[in-house]
Amino acid sequence: MTDRRRPLHMAVMLGASTALYAGTMAGVALLQSDADRALSQRQAPAQDAVSRLQDGHDRLDAAIGKAADAYARAASRYDALAPTLTDTEASLSDLASRVEIISGAARALPARISLPPITRVVRATGTRPKTSATTGASGG
Repeated sequence: MTDRRRPLHMAVMLGASTALYAGTMAGVALLQSDADRALSQRQAPAQDAVSRLQDGHDRLDAAIGKAADAYARAASRYDALAPTLTDTEASLSDLASRVEIISGAARALPARISLPPITRVVRATGTRPKTSATTGASGG
């Protein structure tokens, strides 16, 4: 029988190829890392713009929410006011019919009414009352 030993140079060759493969992978990872870093730096302004756009969108969304809430409150107040407006409209209609009746009665009156003359007489009551007061000023 023959001795089956594996040659030592095969193990060395396998180790060297594994080391070479690992070194190549490390180089590729380094190159990819540099490319990713460069891409990130190139896209930084775009990311800032996207961030500002998102902030603007959030503010606009909040403003729209506030406007929708205000609209809902106004609509509910209007709905609560509608029955009162209906009552007021009916009251105004009743008032308009009464004014029409009064206006018709006023048109039926004569254009001019003769009133009795008013005399005004001012009567003097006589003499002035006597006083005995002095001012104490010079000459008096």
